[in-house]
Amino acid sequence: MTPQRTAYEPTLLGVINLSPESMVTDSIARTPTEVLDRAKWLCDGGVSILDLGGRSITPEAPMIDDAVERARLAPAAEALLDAGYRISVDTWSSATAIEAIGWGARTINFTGEELPPALLAAAARSGVTLILTYMPYGDAYQMRGRERVPYRVQSLVAYFAPRIERARDAGVSAVVVDPNLGIIHPATDDHTKIHLQHEMIWNTDTLRELGCPLLFYAARKPERLARIMMASAVLHARPEYIRTHDPLTIERLMRAAGETEA
Repeated sequence: MTPQRTAYEPTLLGVINLSPESMVTDSIARTPTEVLDRAKWLCDGGVSILDLGGRSITPEAPMIDDAVERARLAPAAEALLDAGYRISVDTWSSATAIEAIGWGARTINFTGEELPPALLAAAARSGVTLILTYMPYGDAYQMRGRERVPYRVQSLVAYFAPRIERARDAGVSAVVVDPNLGIIHPATDDHTKIHLQHEMIWNTDTLRELGCPLLFYAARKPERLARIMMASAVLHARPEYIRTHDPLTIERLMRAAGETEA
């Protein structure tokens, strides 16, 4: 007799890009009205947390500094918080992250390699959820000029373990781990990239040994069926959090899963 699986209801982070150079053009919001319209569409589709990004990680995108990043993020954050939405800020800048906590962000999606004590202290004081993302290159800009690092589950465990310990020692109670499925070194060919992404998904149990909730990105592929397959693979891994540009795909797959398990 096959044991019944418990109900699975991941928390969805819906992407709003404030970077006009983003590769995912339908996630870009250029004005406060566009920000609020996209926020409504995402939340109507089941998103609980709006994940704001001010920098594009596309390898060809122009590099911007922290001041430009914050100038993009701040008006959107203010509009969304005033409207009652819960926001996350996606950044590798600890200065931007600390400012975002001051704005009222309840989640920091930290995509940098180093964890400065000032950021940990601010996160601990405010009680925010701190998402730690795998980034062995410093940040996405630095990655462009660095040699490729092997993307293997044991390397990720070795990367995360001391960072989780530092965060907890600093008093951060809510730590989430993101293996960063969406940002593999640009020198990686497509066949290898897809294979490595799925290898990480199939090794979720090893990542769970870190003792933290997991966030997986339902990576946005160019082709429709590839996007569906990637989102389906992520759902089969059952992470506590899923980051997505398209919550309707997640909703349809979860409905399909309910029908097949009935």
